[in-house]
Amino acid sequence: MHTLTRLGTCTAAIIPVAALAIGTAAAEGGGTTVVLDAKLRRCDFSLVSTSPKVPHPGLGTGSAVVHTAGSRVVADVHLVDAPEPGVHFDVGLIQVPRPASATCGPGDPGTAFTGLDTDGAGSGNATVQDSIRPGTTGVWVIVQQPNPHSQNPAEFYTSEFVVPARA
Repeated sequence: MHTLTRLGTCTAAIIPVAALAIGTAAAEGGGTTVVLDAKLRRCDFSLVSTSPKVPHPGLGTGSAVVHTAGSRVVADVHLVDAPEPGVHFDVGLIQVPRPASATCGPGDPGTAFTGLDTDGAGSGNATVQDSIRPGTTGVWVIVQQPNPHSQNPAEFYTSEFVVPARA
């Protein structure tokens, strides 16, 4: 019984430290940190339940810090994909709401894209930004590796949640 009490105390001490780090970044004007998951989403942020077969499993990890600067929204994206070093990814910032039937690729309204190239260790950074459109309530990030043999990405990561955007 004594061991369980100590373990519970130890666990409780770890959780606030992680929460404090995220809260501090937001409080210091660093924005909102969002984890990137290996989940495919539609343009309205709904989860695709039957994911297409992709050539590369999502073995990378990543995050984005999203913040507003005046009437612009900015996402600083970091990705580590050690099993696939030296790879190009497209990084998109998608504004919502938008219908599920709408497209959200490069050049579509309410989207902004840039490139991210990982180094020899599989690490890469990119910043993508866009003007906040009227009616935008939030944004999310997609990081995808183009697939030369399919319209579906070879590997993909998307925001864990929609980050509120305020102009």
